[in-house]
Amino acid sequence: ASCPSSISIEEAIKIAKPYVGEVISTTKTQSKKTGECYYRVRGTEGTANIDANTGKLIRFYRSK
Repeated sequence: ASCPSSISIEEAIKIAKPYVGEVISTTKTQSKKTGECYYRVRGTEGTANIDANTGKLIRFYRSK
């Protein structure tokens, strides 16, 4: 899974932090459907998917 990304994992964490709270783990994932790369940042409040190229928040899941 070679994934081009314009933003670093540190930047992705910075962007996701307001949403996810305390960050637990971060993984870089490639969407099988679109081929797009994103960082999945898991935190105490939920999980955020951050676009690896634009740094935009794609999706946020609140934890139960």
